[in-house]
Amino acid sequence: MKKTGLFTVMFFIANLLLGQDFDNLMTKKQVDCSDISYNSGLGFIRYMQENKLDSAQLLLEYWEFKCGMREPIYRAKILLALKQKQYNDSILTEGTLNHIFNYQNRMEMIKYSDYYLYDNYKSYYGFIPPGQEFDNYTQELSKILIREYDPNQIEYLFAEFYGENSDTIFSKIQTKIYGQNPLTTEYERAVNKYLNMPEFHMSWVTGLWIPTGKLAKLGLHPELGFQMGAKHKKMNYDLTMTFKFINSPNDYYARRTKSGGLLELTHHFFGGHIGFDIGRDIYSNNGHEIQLTGGVAFDGFDALVEDKENDLASESAGSYNFNFGLGYRYYVTNSFYLGLRAKYNMVDYSLNDVIDFTGNPITIQFTIGGVNNVLRNNNLKALKYKLRK
Repeated sequence: MKKTGLFTVMFFIANLLLGQDFDNLMTKKQVDCSDISYNSGLGFIRYMQENKLDSAQLLLEYWEFKCGMREPIYRAKILLALKQKQYNDSILTEGTLNHIFNYQNRMEMIKYSDYYLYDNYKSYYGFIPPGQEFDNYTQELSKILIREYDPNQIEYLFAEFYGENSDTIFSKIQTKIYGQNPLTTEYERAVNKYLNMPEFHMSWVTGLWIPTGKLAKLGLHPELGFQMGAKHKKMNYDLTMTFKFINSPNDYYARRTKSGGLLELTHHFFGGHIGFDIGRDIYSNNGHEIQLTGGVAFDGFDALVEDKENDLASESAGSYNFNFGLGYRYYVTNSFYLGLRAKYNMVDYSLNDVIDFTGNPITIQFTIGGVNNVLRNNNLKALKYKLRK
């Protein structure tokens, strides 16, 4: 009986102690990156103000070890190196562009007071609240450090970026005055990645079909149509479809090959052209673009309409079409352009014996079109890359 009582007391004490352990476990505060980052940011400010640069360096190493590389840590490392006059390219690790975009987004958030974004993306912003002590201090420090460097030095560029002008860094690194460094290398790699993406192209075509040689008796005819394809770097690939219309001003003879070869005088004319065009940019600058173009197509026109009363079928003159010429585009925006094309067309409309004469027409076309790839162009815009305009 005594043993049973002793066991009961020991069981009660064990459960009481175990319950206390769970209480401690459940209520013990876990230190996370929100606390570490906030306090490390304040510690960095204090060490810098007291000129304890070695302590500031050790604090940044601890901060990075605990929370990984974040934009505020990256910013602090660069400013510390500028303060110590020990900046070198090894500081610019892979991912510099991401840190630059991150800081620009932070400045936009502060500018428009969109602080709710921080609450949703604390990890992205390095657990450092925007527009508070750390941001204010690094901006003021940058404004002081910029006086120590020449405007043509990369150090000056970073001091300016973190100081009072965070929006021009991409425009300036394109000038090449800062030489080749990890930042320009990463920038060029990012630009080339997006430049290599093809763009969808579409344009409306209107113009004039001008026959030459014996074909000139058919007269001038307006054209309407469209192009659809892609632009990739300097190359342009398009499916082209146009229609030419309005009856001929002069009568001409056409043959009804399906009805015994009977010749008939007509002035009827309605034609079409469908083919594939390739163009290469041979000049491109400040919104102006000149292309060398070439293409292959099927071309033809209706010469005789159907005569149901006499049971006569319609007849069309058809031909291959090999063409070449020049095209010009002026980009009103990075995506929208106005253009002009002139092409020389090699054809033979006498191939199917509907007509006995031919010639090589010239086409002059006015185009209104656009090229676009939303992902490509938005990223190039963010990189401040001067695309066409």
